[in-house]
Amino acid sequence: MRIAILRRAAAAIATAAALSLAGAPAHARDDYPSRPLKMIVPFAAGSAADTLSRVVATQLAAQLGQAIVVENKAGAGGTIGTMDIARAAPDGYTIGLAAQGTLITNQALYDKPGYDSVKDFTPIAVLADVANVLVVAPDSPYASVAALMQAIKAHPANKLSFSSSGVGTSHHIAGVVLGQSLGKPLMHVAYTGAPQGLVAVMSKEVDLGLYNIPAAIGLIRGGKLKPLAVTSLGRSPLMPDVPSLSESGLKDYEVTLWFGIIAPAGVAPDRVARLHKELDAVMRQPALRAKLTEQGYDVAATPLAPPGDFSALIRRDLAKWLPVMKTLRGGAQ
Repeated sequence: MRIAILRRAAAAIATAAALSLAGAPAHARDDYPSRPLKMIVPFAAGSAADTLSRVVATQLAAQLGQAIVVENKAGAGGTIGTMDIARAAPDGYTIGLAAQGTLITNQALYDKPGYDSVKDFTPIAVLADVANVLVVAPDSPYASVAALMQAIKAHPANKLSFSSSGVGTSHHIAGVVLGQSLGKPLMHVAYTGAPQGLVAVMSKEVDLGLYNIPAAIGLIRGGKLKPLAVTSLGRSPLMPDVPSLSESGLKDYEVTLWFGIIAPAGVAPDRVARLHKELDAVMRQPALRAKLTEQGYDVAATPLAPPGDFSALIRRDLAKWLPVMKTLRGGAQ
């Protein structure tokens, strides 16, 4: 009798344990997130990508009820930090900032960027687009975009120089395309980040730069940089007196880029859905939208497009831009 009772008790314990284990994954998913998250930004502190990431991360943390640690991992045109996103555990606790440069142009400019933009990530949501602004030092001899373009044409190739935050960034691509459009390549000087590259323009270590508006707007307003033109087809509402390069004689010149949130490939669909839902709530906030718009971001419309649309955008941009970027590769090395 005693043996039978013990056997029944052991069986009951085993059954309870099995049921507990079987229910663990669902329970874990229901509790997500149960600890702080990390957001990897593959660009330097103070860059347009960093500014956007920190504004969004603060509000997303409030929505999720967990802290989000923003970690800058700049270098090699964003490939270093983007590789870290790809290699992170696909548990939803590591997310990252993706840019058109890191997921699209780097696939053409690097033999081995260290990741596959389609296979290695879980796209979550596109947050904003930005244009670049062509800037020079306040006391630059080139007081207008017309004067600068005339000087580029008049000087030998690679005589005038421009800075960027690295090969493959929109700053770099915008400068290469500008030189090609004028028939005179410019000398590319890469720095460790946008802030350092902007300092090089202010100090006249280089002749010009083409930086994301959010990274440059504060220096422009402070009189430390002079804006000559923007890289969008139309003018920026923040600088209505500054022409676009397209209207300044370089017809159809346009270099803009998007920013979005991604995670490693393989994140559970319910966690992707939760992140997308909370990001949508963040991007609906009028104060946040006004703040980002004032800083030069073209904020995505809400409701945010679903993750599947982000995946389709990446595939379309790869098909559209890879052939173009490969023609620029000689100037990217």
